[in-house]
Amino acid sequence: MKLYSKLLLAILSSFLLSLSFIDNLAFLAWISLVPYFIVLEKSSLKQSTGLSWVTGIGFFAGITYWFTTYSWAFWFPIIGFLSIYFIFYGITFYYIFSKIRWVYLKISLAGCLWVAGELLRHRTFLAFPWGVLGYSQHNYLSVMQISGFTGVLGVSMLIVLFNLALSQLICFFIYKEKNTVRHIVMNRLAAFICIFFISAANLLFGFIAFEKEKNRPPDGQKLNIAMVQTNITFDDKYEKDTAVLIPEKYNSELYFKKSTELVVFPESIIWGLITREENKSFYNWLKDTAKKEKLHIIMGQIIWDESLNYHNVAALYNEDMEMLGIHRKIHPLPCAEYMPYPEVLWFLKFMNIAKLNITPSKGFSLINYPLKGSIGTNICFESTIQLISRTFRKNGANILFTFTDDAGFKDSIASWHHLVFSRVRAVENNSYMVHIGNNGISAIIDNHGRIIDRTGLVTKEVLYGDVYFNDNKSFYTIFGELLLYIYGGITFLLLMIYLIYVMRSDFI
Repeated sequence: MKLYSKLLLAILSSFLLSLSFIDNLAFLAWISLVPYFIVLEKSSLKQSTGLSWVTGIGFFAGITYWFTTYSWAFWFPIIGFLSIYFIFYGITFYYIFSKIRWVYLKISLAGCLWVAGELLRHRTFLAFPWGVLGYSQHNYLSVMQISGFTGVLGVSMLIVLFNLALSQLICFFIYKEKNTVRHIVMNRLAAFICIFFISAANLLFGFIAFEKEKNRPPDGQKLNIAMVQTNITFDDKYEKDTAVLIPEKYNSELYFKKSTELVVFPESIIWGLITREENKSFYNWLKDTAKKEKLHIIMGQIIWDESLNYHNVAALYNEDMEMLGIHRKIHPLPCAEYMPYPEVLWFLKFMNIAKLNITPSKGFSLINYPLKGSIGTNICFESTIQLISRTFRKNGANILFTFTDDAGFKDSIASWHHLVFSRVRAVENNSYMVHIGNNGISAIIDNHGRIIDRTGLVTKEVLYGDVYFNDNKSFYTIFGELLLYIYGGITFLLLMIYLIYVMRSDFI
């Protein structure tokens, strides 16, 4: 195959990968990597590396283009950083495809390395999991139910294995050699059939499990909530006497439905401690309304200490505006909320678009809601990190909340992407999720990933609904990626057996 043909296939793969993250085109994920894997099958190391870089650049540009509404300077380094993962795939897959003759091992090992890269993108202080394949399937809830056992990476694994098996079968006919024996094509066909049936079995299992739970009453304590989507600008947070944060009345007598128990405001809605709030109109309204309508309030705030260490927090207040619990953000977004290791990463200073540096918290603080249970809170970017929601749930959280403010991205798809992460966290941890955004999208998500109700984008409104506190932890919550580690261990064992077999064959 000529180089320009390989280049076109690499570009095609990046295009299909980007399209697969559009909701009604998610099925494309199951074939999107086939052109890319076909290209790598008979490429040199130099070609594999270069073509992988092209695929990565095209793919990540296609799914993070919305970042340009906030910062072009930040967008280019993000694409460059994420494309490194594809360069890693290109180099490692070159050796797998060119050196390993056992098709089952070839597919299994390549799948392991792919998911290892995605796992790394969920971890470390530079975590940025946009483009992890499993998220593309969030609308296919029957497919997503396996996340309760493996996390979203289990879905990624199935997608990659399917693409690998299909590409290996196609490669046999594209690169067929004269002396090729019949058992090779049979092995590749058998591998594809095997993975096809595993994927189909997962779909069937998810469908049956989903239908079984569909009409079952929710478990746990019910809580009636009102989610206030304020739709304010950043400057509105500094106003000293304005009603911009106050929602319209529900009726002539009440601001909220009579049954409402908790009012939820989005991320960093006020700056400073509530008792020192300079927007007296909002503070007085909040104090009077909470008392009159017997409401608890949970909201995002920016607070600081005497040393000017800033914290992005979520705090719960009772009807007397006494603080009942607080969570400080653990994982601020690098370069947007703080600059990690400035002495070491000084060369990235040009990327620092943070208006102030948020100090990362070192603990997972549950917020206890009286007579209901414990709340695990994600603040904005934290909902993209699997480990944070899982740790909250494992430590006793009965429900998960996500507080966001995506106003800087205006009416782009960024807010929808953010909601997708929260949706997957709900499925992974068998937990209701309350996702509240300043400018949208706000939503109530049940423990199976169904969006019970949601708001629009760039609107000021109040969303009412019921959520449930439950203590039924998923397999994934308790054991994490254990099943994937077992799969990786078995693959490594097969690799050792293969290497021993090859060395003995060469010796003989």
